[in-house]
Amino acid sequence: INACSDPSGGAERFKIKPEVGVDRMERVDLWFYQSGFEKAHLKAGAMLWFRNGSRMEMEDGLTVDVYDAQGRQVISRISARRGTRDIAKTLLEARGSVVANNLAGDTLFTEQLFMDEKAGRVYTGAPVRIRTPREWLVGDGLEANRDLSEYRILRLKGNVRLGS
Repeated sequence: INACSDPSGGAERFKIKPEVGVDRMERVDLWFYQSGFEKAHLKAGAMLWFRNGSRMEMEDGLTVDVYDAQGRQVISRISARRGTRDIAKTLLEARGSVVANNLAGDTLFTEQLFMDEKAGRVYTGAPVRIRTPREWLVGDGLEANRDLSEYRILRLKGNVRLGS
């Protein structure tokens, strides 16, 4: 006896094959704390959270606000199309149209950026462009502290002074 059938096969498109041990969340808004102080605020359009505790994968846009040691003020912001956070290594990778800002008004543009939360540093090997209030800097690779107030372009290719 066949009570329900779909000879056209159209119902196949509604089958979902869930990955075991993975939660999918939409419009994610997460706060990270350390010693009772706000450390970072992450927002993402969607996130896959792997229950084994290994990683989080963000997509549909992500923004990370990094706070000062007292958790009072945003000291830098990173935004990207997508990203991954390795929970054990406390390493965030932002990918795709990455933009990072600091309090001095400098803006970093790249396609890939890593934030090592334990070491308190930000880095990339990818091409970078930095717009400061005074000039544009262009090069490959970057190393910076977590608030992006001090940075070094690994292979500076050039700079252009902006009008005064």
